[in-house]
Amino acid sequence: MSFLATIDHDPLAPPAARAPFDFRQSARWAWRLVWRSKHLILACMALVMVPTVLILQQTTPRYTATAQIVIEAPETNDVLSERAVMMSRQRLTEAVVQTEAELIGSAMLARRVVEKLRLDQDPEFNAKLREPKPLAAFLAKLNPMSWIPASWTARKDDREGLGPTAREDIERAAIVRGFSSRLAVKPQRRSYIISVQFVSEDREKAALIANTVAELYMVDRLEASFEEARRVSGWLGERLETLRRDVVAAENAVEQFRSEHGLRRQSERQATINDQQLSEINSRLVLARTDLSQKQARLDQVRVLLRTRGSVDTSSDVLDSVLIQRLREQEALKSREMSEALKTYGERHPRMLGMRADLNDLRGKIANEIEKIGSSVSNDVEVAAAGVAALERELNGLRRQTNVAGAAEVRLRELERQSEATKSLYEAFLARFKREAEQEHMQRANARIVSPADIPVGPSSPASRSILGVALLFSLLGGIALVFIIDRLDNAVRSSDDAEELTGLPTLALIPFEGGRRDRPALEVLERPRSALADGVRSLRTALHMGEDKSARVILITSSVPKEGKSFVSLCLSMLFSRVDDRVLLIDGDIHRPRLHTALGVEGDRGFVELLAGDCKAEEVIQRGIGGALDFLPAGRYRKDIEVIQEAPVEALLAELLKSYDRIIIDSPPVLAVADTRTLARLADRVVYLVRWNATPRDAVRNGMKLLRGAGVNLFGVVLSQVNQRKHARYGYGDYGQYYGRYREYYGE
Repeated sequence: MSFLATIDHDPLAPPAARAPFDFRQSARWAWRLVWRSKHLILACMALVMVPTVLILQQTTPRYTATAQIVIEAPETNDVLSERAVMMSRQRLTEAVVQTEAELIGSAMLARRVVEKLRLDQDPEFNAKLREPKPLAAFLAKLNPMSWIPASWTARKDDREGLGPTAREDIERAAIVRGFSSRLAVKPQRRSYIISVQFVSEDREKAALIANTVAELYMVDRLEASFEEARRVSGWLGERLETLRRDVVAAENAVEQFRSEHGLRRQSERQATINDQQLSEINSRLVLARTDLSQKQARLDQVRVLLRTRGSVDTSSDVLDSVLIQRLREQEALKSREMSEALKTYGERHPRMLGMRADLNDLRGKIANEIEKIGSSVSNDVEVAAAGVAALERELNGLRRQTNVAGAAEVRLRELERQSEATKSLYEAFLARFKREAEQEHMQRANARIVSPADIPVGPSSPASRSILGVALLFSLLGGIALVFIIDRLDNAVRSSDDAEELTGLPTLALIPFEGGRRDRPALEVLERPRSALADGVRSLRTALHMGEDKSARVILITSSVPKEGKSFVSLCLSMLFSRVDDRVLLIDGDIHRPRLHTALGVEGDRGFVELLAGDCKAEEVIQRGIGGALDFLPAGRYRKDIEVIQEAPVEALLAELLKSYDRIIIDSPPVLAVADTRTLARLADRVVYLVRWNATPRDAVRNGMKLLRGAGVNLFGVVLSQVNQRKHARYGYGDYGQYYGRYREYYGE
């Protein structure tokens, strides 16, 4: 908002709303704030950097050596653990690698390294052998606790009463803890590689210790493998002896049971004697029953032929008989001879009779032979039936014996299965024992060093550049933060923007500080019109002229607290108004501490107080021709017995004076000091509120504004007084006052 703008203010209205955020303006303000506080920032940086450099110079450099170990999965081909391998075969996972990393960083391995390299005799690890550094000794002397007598803080040693061995163990444990604090074991993600890092003051020692840790880990893994192989071999040996006895006992039990129950082995299958006999009898019985059936069929055929009176000659046994066949042939031959002889001799011929007798004899023989065959068939059937019955009886007996031997055979098979299982287990253990005996001499650590530690080229700590960079950055940021904090905690008004934001009023002018000529302002304002002071007061006069109406004839200058330059500004403003207006009156309204008459070098015993009290007339107390055309009304002598400043008398006096003057300027007392200012401000056309640059507290300005607004005063604007042009320009607040120093040639003679 321009300070030249004319604004009609509501007396009870709150301060104006904040202006929209302007990044460029805020950035310029921040830069200017940092720039003008550069010495404080440099001091903060020096306060941080100097101790940092000293500490870095006293710090012993440390070197980090790194060795890398790869973890490999063990190859397990054990027959006994084939099922376990198929179900839960050991695989390398992040958990396994992390476990190996914990083993590398374990206290046991650290103790081995300490013992192997005799680090307990190294001052770097044994604090008793270490000499204190100068800086540490100096800081120890500065420690307030070191001033306390030792007798005050003496207490019983915790190690009192312990033996030498226990104390050595405690000291060794402390050395091991110190060693472990410098050892870093880091598994690399998504790989089976473990980095072993060690930090030491000696670069060669760092590489030696890192490699020693890796080598001792490999040795430890190898020893663990050997120990495990020996333990497995010993256990397998004991178990094999037990299994061997179990196998012998099981085989003996099988053979003994087989002997007791008559069980014999046949090829690869087992069978009893009863089973063999039963099989043979079954075969014979089948054959006997078949033969019986055939003979019974022949007998049935013969019987059927006899019952039906058929010719027995047609029987198969008769037809198959060789003797009957010869007799049949003889019968046929005899019949043929008899037929031929009958033709020759006749029926009664002796030859015919003889031949007939021979034929009958042959037929008798055939009949006898047929009868014998029938009897033979019947006998054969009886014999075959007897044989079948005998075989059946023998088969039934064997079956009864087989049923009795079945339970023994079941028990025999159970004993044989137990014997086979024990034998198989024994053979498996025997094979495992032989393999472990061979592998015991070929163990590997299932890990290997892929990158031994090299001697470091440069120190890893302290990272001087990084530390100095961080310290420089933090000190710079801390200094800048301190500057902003101090600026925020600063309660003074330093720019027109601050004044406008605080009061909600426009800034009318910035009055420069002229310490050497404040006693004679006329010389600066009238005789040197091109000075910065004259231009600042002229800016105030111009602001009061802009938008002026006929009622804006009474101007009151006030402030929050004393010594803000309101009397000086009132006198300078009156001087300039007297150059453009014909009749201007300056009234010293501060009846408690009048000073204008002293600045003008005139008498001030009678004036404003006496005029209000009616003790005199205006012509008697107004001093004319001050600095040319300016008239001056002194404050007069303050009276404690009466209330001098009252609204009605003052209003009447001003009305009377306005008949003779075109402009009346009142120098009033501070708002927070006395209540007279509120009475005078209510009667003024325009009230100018004075704020001393970089001095007046914000709370004072805020409270003064609140009192005036509560009284219904028409506040016109704010004036920043006693502005140090050089500092103001260096601070760069962004208002027009910063250009006073830059355009100094405009204000010269």
